[in-house]
Amino acid sequence: MRLSGFLASALLLAATWGAALPAQAARVLATTGTLQLQRGDVLLPVAVGTRLREGDALVSATGAEAYVRFDDGARMALRADSTLHITTLQLKGPRSKRQKALRIVQGGLRYISSKLSARQRMAFVTPTATIGIRGTDIEIAVADEAVNDDPSGTYLKVNTGAATLTAVDGTVVALDPGQVAFGGEPELVPRGAGGTRRPAGRKVEPTSGLFKAGVLDKWMR
Repeated sequence: MRLSGFLASALLLAATWGAALPAQAARVLATTGTLQLQRGDVLLPVAVGTRLREGDALVSATGAEAYVRFDDGARMALRADSTLHITTLQLKGPRSKRQKALRIVQGGLRYISSKLSARQRMAFVTPTATIGIRGTDIEIAVADEAVNDDPSGTYLKVNTGAATLTAVDGTVVALDPGQVAFGGEPELVPRGAGGTRRPAGRKVEPTSGLFKAGVLDKWMR
């Protein structure tokens, strides 16, 4: 009876401890260069095997990249000079409550969903757009300054599947494979001007090579 009571107490303690821990739902499987993980007030180095969880911020330096695999099978390649916040990462529980939200402050990434992840709500948020996907291989680039003839803002490219970009003015752009959308700040038209203001979100053909394959893209196959 004493042993049974001890085991029951141990199991209860383990369950309580596990429930108190933040959900961990992604792992870094490959890296190049220097990457850091901001977890609360603590700044940690990132290496192969590092587990990521909701609330983390992943930062890549110049020339650094990371390949991340989520527990739902989705894959992500974080580009150099990028800052990514894992806002929401709920991959367990009732399917209706499973969701994932990533906020890209700067830089870019490539993301490929899995059959399992395609069944949950997924959103990418940037300073100038919100992106939703459906069974997709996409690339996102956030430029905080103009690059050649391409203005600053968010660029979305669809390789396979489908995706939508919603700009800050509410414009929604639906994309098919091979198409690119741009989401930027709304254009200001002088009072009394007769011109027509372009929507903040629209399809484009970028000219400056914003989407470049990284050295870790081979892991995305």
